[in-house]
Amino acid sequence: MFKLIKNEYVKLLSRRTSQLLLLLLLLAAIGLAFFFHLPFIQSDTSYETVALSSEETPPEEPSPEQILHERTESARTEYESLLQQEKKGTPVDQAALDNARDALLEVQYIEDHQLTDSLTYDRDYGYAVTDSRLILTLINSPILVTLTALVMIVFAGGIIANESSQGTIKFLLINPVRRGKILWSKFLCCLSLLAFLLFFLFGLEVLLLGISYGFSGYAGEYVHAAEGVVTGTPILLYGFQQFMLSAVNPLLMMTMAFAISSLFRSSALSIALGLGGLLGGSMITSILAELGVDWGRYLVFSNTGLASIAQGSPPFVGQTLTFAVIVLAVYMAVFLLIAYDGFTRREV
Repeated sequence: MFKLIKNEYVKLLSRRTSQLLLLLLLLAAIGLAFFFHLPFIQSDTSYETVALSSEETPPEEPSPEQILHERTESARTEYESLLQQEKKGTPVDQAALDNARDALLEVQYIEDHQLTDSLTYDRDYGYAVTDSRLILTLINSPILVTLTALVMIVFAGGIIANESSQGTIKFLLINPVRRGKILWSKFLCCLSLLAFLLFFLFGLEVLLLGISYGFSGYAGEYVHAAEGVVTGTPILLYGFQQFMLSAVNPLLMMTMAFAISSLFRSSALSIALGLGGLLGGSMITSILAELGVDWGRYLVFSNTGLASIAQGSPPFVGQTLTFAVIVLAVYMAVFLLIAYDGFTRREV
């Protein structure tokens, strides 16, 4: 099996197309790490010069400790205001009260631990709240996973179909090796390459971000409060978790492209359907969820966002992480069975 996998790697990596795609992926990782250093991204720091008299002194900038304290007091004021309204008999939405309480716990935790670099999420709109460009870039690094998925769909979609169209698959099948073993060697080649690229890109991004913004930013934490309990997660661990959770979609779409390639022996069809599922799956899920089509929760696209489901924001009401994992496991098994049946039973 090892020799078969090695042979697949040699064939895959010797193609100019494969080398170009991997090079573009590497350049994307480097570009992301230094994105905020680009001239048109930098905020405009120009200002109009104002003459100061000898008696005037420029205003002092608040210290990091003062900024953290002001944020805490602002959140405390908002929470206590809602409490006062409730005591006076004014109707107060319980969800708004709980959100204000949890927001106060988060900023209080940040002040108590003097976290100059931290990450929270706005409870109304869901956007990231951080003053660190390192953290902001790190939590957006899953975009590299999407680019990796594009590359792996191309690889998986052509790993069988290209050999069939070129006729080289006949040389494989005349060897005294079972078809099933040949099929699994091709899939394991794609799977191991996907795993390597994910770990390599995350490690590379961590290194480049440290060089770009300073490694001290990794001392920060992701702070989250829920039901009155606040927790802090090291930002590097949180970034790794989000990066790997986002890898579920590439894995499923790569496997689907592999199955289609095995069944129809058409690289164009397998790549097109794989890319369509990757890029259009979230849109389909959003439309079905908006229309209240409950059976949409059983589609593969509706369950690949494990990160959002784990955080309690599933696309469908009542959709749990366990349910999503089971659905994905079923689809994965179906895709592999289709690939096995199409490769072992079909005539060449």
